[in-house]
Amino acid sequence: MVFLATDTETKQRVAIKALTPDLANSDEQKERFVRAMKTMLPIKHPNIIRLLQAGKNGPFCWAAMEFVDGENLAQVIDRIGVEGMLDWRDVWRVAMHIGRALQAAEENKIIHRNVTPTNILRRKSDKVSLLGDLMLAKAIEGNLAAQVTRPGQMIGDLPYMSPERTRDGAQVDGRSDLYGLGATMYALLTGRPPYESNSLLELVKQIRSDQPPPPPKQFQLSIADKFQDVVMQLLAKRPEDRYSSPGAMIKELLWVGKLNNLTID
Repeated sequence: MVFLATDTETKQRVAIKALTPDLANSDEQKERFVRAMKTMLPIKHPNIIRLLQAGKNGPFCWAAMEFVDGENLAQVIDRIGVEGMLDWRDVWRVAMHIGRALQAAEENKIIHRNVTPTNILRRKSDKVSLLGDLMLAKAIEGNLAAQVTRPGQMIGDLPYMSPERTRDGAQVDGRSDLYGLGATMYALLTGRPPYESNSLLELVKQIRSDQPPPPPKQFQLSIADKFQDVVMQLLAKRPEDRYSSPGAMIKELLWVGKLNNLTID
């Protein structure tokens, strides 16, 4: 559950994410959550939602974060069917921002594990994209993660999961986060995730299959070919066929920007 609050010392607005008591019902789980979240405290990056503090009070575990006045990308995608596709140049900027966030995560030896549209916020004032919940998946791993991942949430996040993340006990690395970013970019360009199905089993089957999704240009003809190539490489089924690191992806995105006179702060 997320609450808008005011820091009584700084008078600044903050966002507080609290776990309901049944999701952290042992002292060991609570301590693990707080320890994992607090590893985020030193990390300061313009494209990562900053963690301000984390702790536990009575039955509640909580994390206080920077408040971002904007919307998450899932809300943007939901609007695309009504307002039209997001211009690919705007998606390029999202990719640059979140690519830089993932590069900072890599430097801090952190794997996000759940890069989805709901975990990316786009600030209203300057359209800067910020990655949230950087340590949340780690903080609630194990039994707690199984409790948090309810069927409805699974269906919502699954289209953005890499093939390896759909397998029990699979070892994932930063290339899985790159897949999640690619799937998010795909949805911003087309108004739909790379794979869709009302059946959970069928959706998993599609994600694991060798069949790639239709190229985004089938839905938005104006997309630059080289940008489409970046998106499709991020969605490669095998991790070794994706970019080896966020830095490698950023280098390719900068080349796309240069070819199309795009700049970014």
